[in-house]
Parts: sequence; structure tokens; C-alpha cells
Amino acid sequence: MASPPTVGEPPEHFPGDVLEDLGDMPNYNGWIVDHFTPWLGGRAVEIGAGLGTISERMRPGVDRLDLVEPSPDLARRLVEKFAGDPDLEVFDQTLETWMAKGTPETYDSIVMVNVLEHIEDDFAAARGLYDALKVGGALMIFVPALPFLYSNLDKIYGHYRRYTKPTLRDCVSAAGFEIEKLHYVDVAGVLPWWLLNTILGKTSFHGSSLQVYDKCVVPVTRICESVLHPPFGKNLILVARKNES
Repeated sequence: MASPPTVGEPPEHFPGDVLEDLGDMPNYNGWIVDHFTPWLGGRAVEIGAGLGTISERMRPGVDRLDLVEPSPDLARRLVEKFAGDPDLEVFDQTLETWMAKGTPETYDSIVMVNVLEHIEDDFAAARGLYDALKVGGALMIFVPALPFLYSNLDKIYGHYRRYTKPTLRDCVSAAGFEIEKLHYVDVAGVLPWWLLNTILGKTSFHGSSLQVYDKCVVPVTRICESVLHPPFGKNLILVARKNES
């Protein structure tokens, strides 16, 4: 894996090698998308599509899919990955540019996985996403949680914050959304993240360890959390609806 950027100098775009490590977690990524599946449909957009790991899992559930990716290299790889799909378009743009050029009330579904924490003014982003949705459309978000877990790894990869349920709720509700689902996920990931990253100061991911976690821990955690939502977790899942004013 390439060396991470210096602390205090967040990368302009999330590193592709990190995305490859995180993408090689089929159980974890499938778990995320399954949280969103009941709300997916129609014309959808994924903000910060990266390598298309979430996009390819979303694609069967929507009629048309737009992908917004600010990294030219990652956008090129997305074009190659989904070549031949006439109902999928890649936009090599930042979120801010995409929102400024977009047409209001265009989408039925908007998905953001590990993206909102990279946006300095997340309240403004939520307002722009609200405008981009049709009435009745759904916003689906997955973000890192628990501020006490914030580490140098968060910092060097451009995370402005880790969320709590109240802070994420406030951000999305202030834009006008009605929240339909909001809870913590991945309680099992809290201790290893706290120990390895927050306390010991690791500033990179270890691909083999992620794969073991995905294969051995995620399936059990998923079953447990399907029965009872934990009171805390390494991440937060949110689904919100744009309803009639």
C-alpha cells in the first residue's frame, strides 16, 4: 500500500489503493447496500463512487444510475468498469460542481457511503441533495461514527468529523428531510478501531486483516444487529425522505 499523506494535509481525493482494500470486503459492502435496498429505485446517483464497489451492488435495483466522482483517475476507472451500460453515466466532478450544474428534483435515490464526513459544510451539502431529489425520493447515507474514535487516520484521509446520531440527524433534518431510519452499525468494529487507530496511532489499513474481519466477524455481527440495533457502533446508517412541504 502507498504511504498515507502527511497528517494535516488531507488528500484531494481518497486514495485508490485504500478503496481497493475496502472494496475487497464483500460481506461488509453487501451489508451496507442491503440496508438501503428497500429505498432504492428509479433514477439514482451515488456521490463519491470511488471504484464502483457500492455502485455495482446498487445497479440491479435502479433504472438509471449516475456516478459522481471527483478524482479523474477513479472516474476513468468507473467509465471502464461500467462500459456498455447505456443507463449509467459517470460525472468527473466534485459534489459542489455537480450540485451547481444539476437540475432540481431529478433523482429518486441518492446514496453516499463514507463521503459526508469529507465535506466541510455538510449542512450545505444536505440542502443541495434535498433539492436534487424528487418529492418522495430517498437519501441514503453511511458515515463513520463516535467522535472519541477520531484518529490520525481519519485526519490524514480528510475526515472533518465522525458523527453521532444527534449530529447526523441535525444535519439532515435541517435540510428539510424526514428521517425514516437512523441507527449505529458495526459495534464489533469499535474496539479494534479505538485500539489500533485511536490509541496506537496506525495510519493505514491492513488488507489481510480487513479480509479476515469481513469473513469471520461481519456475518456474525450482521445477524446480531438484525435482531437488536446496538446503542453504539463504528458507523451510522441513515435513510431520509423528501416529502411534501
